[in-house]
Amino acid sequence: MVEVEIKDPVLAQAIEDSSLAVTGVRNGKAIGYGGVHPIEDDDFNGEVWLRLSPDCLKHKLDTLRWLRDGLKIVEETFPFGQLNATIKCCFGQSIKMIEYLGFKKTQEVIKDGAKWFIYSKRIGNAGLSGKKRILTLR
Repeated sequence: MVEVEIKDPVLAQAIEDSSLAVTGVRNGKAIGYGGVHPIEDDDFNGEVWLRLSPDCLKHKLDTLRWLRDGLKIVEETFPFGQLNATIKCCFGQSIKMIEYLGFKKTQEVIKDGAKWFIYSKRIGNAGLSGKKRILTLR
């Protein structure tokens, strides 16, 4: 059995209800969208995706906290073995953010003349799917 303590019950419930995608809302305005696209392979990996509005820059700490907490819920609740994120090399703020979240650069690729970095984070939850999940909402 896996127990996950959640400090933001609204975020936790949104992830639980949304098939791994959520919308960040602040003062009634959507400021970001994100999720994990499962890749069904032997290790059950996931591709992290995120789109943030410029308003997130006004609330950097809240945005990082929201991303960190949401990612923790995904990591501890779902059976991913590894999460990956692809970032265009010129997006310095995105690179700082993904590294803050514990991802490491594992590959560089060129696609249509643009350089992209692939970041990965081993989770090690492969095989968790058979275990019962408990979310403690606070």
